[in-house]
Amino acid sequence: MKPQIKEPNFLTVPDAARLCGVSRNTVYLWVRNERLKAYQTPGRTNLIRPRDLVDFMQTNGMFVPPELATLAKEDQKSDIAHAQTGPGITEPCILVVDDEPSIRTLYMRMLKNLGPLMQAETGYEALHLMALHPNIRMVLLDLHMPGQHGLNTLREIKAQRPDIPVIIVTGYGADIPEAMIQDGSIACVISKPFTAESLRETVARFLPAKPSP
Repeated sequence: MKPQIKEPNFLTVPDAARLCGVSRNTVYLWVRNERLKAYQTPGRTNLIRPRDLVDFMQTNGMFVPPELATLAKEDQKSDIAHAQTGPGITEPCILVVDDEPSIRTLYMRMLKNLGPLMQAETGYEALHLMALHPNIRMVLLDLHMPGQHGLNTLREIKAQRPDIPVIIVTGYGADIPEAMIQDGSIACVISKPFTAESLRETVARFLPAKPSP
């Protein structure tokens, strides 16, 4: 079985502001002054790892909510798991982007024999993972997600990696501008509902071949 790489959760600036009990502008100031470590996506969205926020709060004598402490522990576990499996993976990796955990799990099961898999809950997280992992060579993308619509995520993906095939999986095909299909921005649109076999066949058709040693 091919490995499924569990990536860390990321916090947005509003998330961090809520957990710290301060305004968003205060968190932006911490990030801008490099007091709080953050990662920036190609779309200039700041993402914060839970353990970095915990370190910052502990250093500054702030109360760490239990929910954040739990996220930080999961974050550390994901780092350990990725250190054991991630660096050795050179095969083209498929990134599954959907805000529904049950849907992501279903897609991961359907595609598990095609190669390494990663998953993202939002477009922001997807763009960050692509910046971290150049072996992501295909994206399976939902359209309707919180924070950033799938079409905006698609535009940023193509700006960052114009060569990468992006397959849209949606029940709202009418929302896709015809121009984005005609100009090649979208490799394929898979309309819901579909079968596991049709999904695997479509993804296999567009997945780049494994590089020669």
